[in-house]
Amino acid sequence: MYSQIRPSPSCRIFSRLTTPRFLLLPAMNLPSAVSLFVNSSIPQRTVQSASHPRTADAVSSAPSPSPPSERVLLVYFNRKPQQKGLRYKTGREHLRDLVLCAESYTKYAFKMDGVATSLYLDFGFRIVRAVDLLSAVQEFRESVAALLSVLGGEDAVNRSNLGTVFLDEEVSSPRSHVALQAWAAWRVATLESMRQRVGAVPMIDTRPFSETRLRVLSKLARDVRCLAELKPTRVENEVDSERFSCKKGQLNVTSTRFQTRVLANKNQRIEVESTVGDKMSKFSGKAVLVEGRSAYIALNSAMSLGAATGTETIRVTTVGREGPNRAETQRADIVRRVLQASCTLLAQPFFQALWLAGAGDEPWPKWKDVPRPEHQMDLYFPHARLNVSQRAAVRAILSNKNEERVTLVQGPPGTGKLFLRSFPFPEDGILSSAYDTERTVWVIAQSNVAVKNIAEKLADVELDFTLLIFTMIGESPALPLRMFLTLVRRHEHLYQKIMDNVLRSDDMDDDFEQMEQRMLHSRVVLCTLSMLSNPRLSAITRLVPLQTLMVDEASQVEIGDFVPMLYRFSRSLQKMVFIGDDRQLPPHGADKIWSLQSVFEIPHLRKEAIFLDTQYRMPTQLGSFIGKHVYGDKLKTVHHNSAQCCWFVDVKGTEVAKGRSWINVAEARAAIDEARVYYDKGKSYRIITPYDAQRALLESTLKAAKIPWENKVFCVDSFQGNEDDYIILSVVRTEKIGFLAEMRRVNVMLTRARRGMVICASREFVEGAARGSLVGLLAAELGDGAWD
Repeated sequence: MYSQIRPSPSCRIFSRLTTPRFLLLPAMNLPSAVSLFVNSSIPQRTVQSASHPRTADAVSSAPSPSPPSERVLLVYFNRKPQQKGLRYKTGREHLRDLVLCAESYTKYAFKMDGVATSLYLDFGFRIVRAVDLLSAVQEFRESVAALLSVLGGEDAVNRSNLGTVFLDEEVSSPRSHVALQAWAAWRVATLESMRQRVGAVPMIDTRPFSETRLRVLSKLARDVRCLAELKPTRVENEVDSERFSCKKGQLNVTSTRFQTRVLANKNQRIEVESTVGDKMSKFSGKAVLVEGRSAYIALNSAMSLGAATGTETIRVTTVGREGPNRAETQRADIVRRVLQASCTLLAQPFFQALWLAGAGDEPWPKWKDVPRPEHQMDLYFPHARLNVSQRAAVRAILSNKNEERVTLVQGPPGTGKLFLRSFPFPEDGILSSAYDTERTVWVIAQSNVAVKNIAEKLADVELDFTLLIFTMIGESPALPLRMFLTLVRRHEHLYQKIMDNVLRSDDMDDDFEQMEQRMLHSRVVLCTLSMLSNPRLSAITRLVPLQTLMVDEASQVEIGDFVPMLYRFSRSLQKMVFIGDDRQLPPHGADKIWSLQSVFEIPHLRKEAIFLDTQYRMPTQLGSFIGKHVYGDKLKTVHHNSAQCCWFVDVKGTEVAKGRSWINVAEARAAIDEARVYYDKGKSYRIITPYDAQRALLESTLKAAKIPWENKVFCVDSFQGNEDDYIILSVVRTEKIGFLAEMRRVNVMLTRARRGMVICASREFVEGAARGSLVGLLAAELGDGAWD
């Protein structure tokens, strides 16, 4: 049986993608009770109707070996609640008692972890004697090779049909495909060649888990599957369409944007459209190598590509959903092993503190004592003065008390979160206690931009640190470093300091003595969260163990992303500090997957968060507005500028859809006019917009105007944690409110300016459809005098 993760009409948004669609049983040797359940609950000839939407689950049973059946029984579940007070067992109860929880049946699925967790989340069902077939092979679970191996090898399978039946990425699959998947799972269980390997797989039994623990595990499994479904199946790669070369069937293109760059991925193919005048040709191939911005694509046929006499342009598109990265794979593997009772994650104190923490009958974590340091020093930070809330945060960060092993600090924009990250040396006189000079600190963030911000701050205060940069497979070793240094190019005085502290993942070799010499005095390490899943990291953690973990922009990190790190570093980890703001950007995908949470959305953690209550970035006018409308008057402002700092430019433009994004040409021109004023006066500025298509338009327009354009235009989601003296905003929309309905993102957009801000927008739109948004409220508060 195969657990088909497909949508159901009766579920909302992405929760639709998590319930398997059919109950599938080989139609042989069925007990009469199960046959009765099938016949009495849902008429055999009923498939689906609009008046009775049905969801379903997927289970397969393999009785004693017998000739393979060619019949599969499809049974649908009705999403409606069961009627109470019935004197007889419902069909679901028969399924639960006679199949799912029956010791006499062994249940098989290619991805049994998905089946088991969906059964519990959607129907409250447990399952016993459940075998995950893909656990029987060594190949990567999401690969064609794994399917070939578990199905008996390439000679036993029609490979051309395999991708159609198993790897279909469309929204729904034909019933015939689902039936074939179910039959194939049953067939694998009867193969003599697979008997020993399948028999060695630990069975899943969800009965021993408490409701709290099984709910947590099921949600961890579901969320990662939902996030995988968010990955697009087609991505248009932004490349230089006129500058390319093609030799011996290999196309060399140059990516113009990191987010849409061409990647070398075995599960994806590349489509190339070549245009010369009115003639268009199409080619396909695979990306075989990526070096910096350059990508090399081996084409299946390229007889005419690059050979045209006229001007030729190309368009490059990646087809196929990107597979899971290493961290996503590790997360799914750990949850599966917990279900198979072969992993102790649930017993680890930090896991209990984050997810369980006294819920129901769950005990509070039992912490290991933190060893007292041999060498201690008084806390000293002579160049800073902390306010009361910052002092409280520093005390909690440095505390070894069990109740503060997990510390949350909510820092609204401009409240000094970056200062806290350089914490081991706070202000003179804050604490009279001694500090451990030997404990190591790892500071992590979700994005390279956030890590860059931390590196700049630590370099500026001359604090010693090591910055780890990950080298991606299939890319030039210099690429990640080059990309990172591009981010810090505008801080030339910090460039060499940061360069001296960089360590690439491909340099983390097995020469322990060399690594020991390099890391001899390192106590602070910076990297992205995904870097903690890199197997090469062991060479570093032997020298600089992960003891205190500080997570920057923690409100952007889905809490399940910490599972691989917690499992890997459970023996050394002593303290976790989360710094973020749940009024700014949420975890990726939270706007589409309602169940996604950061640590700030976990009630027992959120109520203990320390709130930094004073912001120093924004001028008083803007800071007071944000404090009132976003933070309920809890955020104070200290700033030397109390004059007007925000203006609106009324643009008579029109929103235009561009793919899945939006542009506004008139607004782009207006924003560039404002940019020229700042540029001519030598003032530092950035342009921010909610939409990526508008970002591209603004960047090209800025370039055409012969104004420095690199590192000047950003989407909101890539600018959290950044700031500049002056900010120019392009709202884009003129009819529907769109992005402006998302308060957290608009909060980020409005809080980046240190001196002043100009908002380009339609006044009619701002005072009409958008009047209830933060932008509309700001315009109303500033009045007519703010409009130009």
